[in-house]
Amino acid sequence: MSKLKQIFQKRNFIVYTSILLICCMIIYYINYLKNHTTEMISLPMLTIEDFHEYSEPEIYFAYDISEIYNGNPWKPEWNISELPAFYNTSYKNYNTADTYEQKINVMKQKIISAQKIAQNFSTAALYKMIYGSEQGSIENEEFLLSVNTHNDIINITFKNAISLPFAIEQQNKEQLEKIIYYFIDTYKYALHWQEGKDALSFQYDANGIGHFELIAYENGDTLEKQFLNYHFNTVSIILNQQNQITSFVITKTDISDKIENYPIITEEQAQKLLYKGKYISTSEYDFSENMPIVKTELVYKATTYDSIFMPYYKFFVQLPGIEQNGLHCYMTYYVPAIKEQYLKNFSSL
Repeated sequence: MSKLKQIFQKRNFIVYTSILLICCMIIYYINYLKNHTTEMISLPMLTIEDFHEYSEPEIYFAYDISEIYNGNPWKPEWNISELPAFYNTSYKNYNTADTYEQKINVMKQKIISAQKIAQNFSTAALYKMIYGSEQGSIENEEFLLSVNTHNDIINITFKNAISLPFAIEQQNKEQLEKIIYYFIDTYKYALHWQEGKDALSFQYDANGIGHFELIAYENGDTLEKQFLNYHFNTVSIILNQQNQITSFVITKTDISDKIENYPIITEEQAQKLLYKGKYISTSEYDFSENMPIVKTELVYKATTYDSIFMPYYKFFVQLPGIEQNGLHCYMTYYVPAIKEQYLKNFSSL
């Protein structure tokens, strides 16, 4: 009888312990779900914006996809878990300025910001400033600087082209990168950069003629800052046929109006969504499984039309059986990198 009692006591202990463990697990998961739900609600919902009807098709030509490059610093091994989204300040300011006077005030602020940069690129003391509701300019005997209300781009055209202190025998990658680093060393302090990096890009046109674009951007002390600067803090260097610098195109996008940091998906998850048709594209061809994915980048889609700057995976896809002058044709398809629970219209893609 005593032995039977011990058995029942042991069984009761096991039963009570199991019940206690189950209760603890239930409480843990309830708290987890509460915290998870709170986290989701605390992040503003974002809208996927698609302006393919107003955009030219984004198409690339090359004999091989490896020939196309643009200096994007992103690498899959970075394993980024979250990235910020921003309001497009220029878009917001322009579209909320209803009257002529309000638009003039928007332009005044842009001219003030541009003037600070202009002073660093010139030794002349006298400036002529002209601005209206859409465009503005600063001019002196050395250059003409122009801005508009729709974006954060500053064009500086020099009245006398700037000769390089070294000879350029031919426009190849090595020589052009040398020009970019000359620019960085010479002008980084004028741009208030601590350090710069090159983002030389190359692609062919439909006639098989190769084109380089000389781009520099401010480096960052973190991978995220470097990635953001590559998209929002750049300079394009324009050369003439004598390899002299004729102008700079400065992109200094205002990303001060940050919405929040958002969790992002992996490249593999984005590729699965691409196969499910969850993408936006300027391509006239719907993506299908017989179209090989040849390259992937993580990018910010940041056009003049976008009211929000948010990250996307950009898939380069080869169009089977379509060639132009012996060149393969590649179209691009964009999959939102932010997790779908934070996107208002994800289901309508």
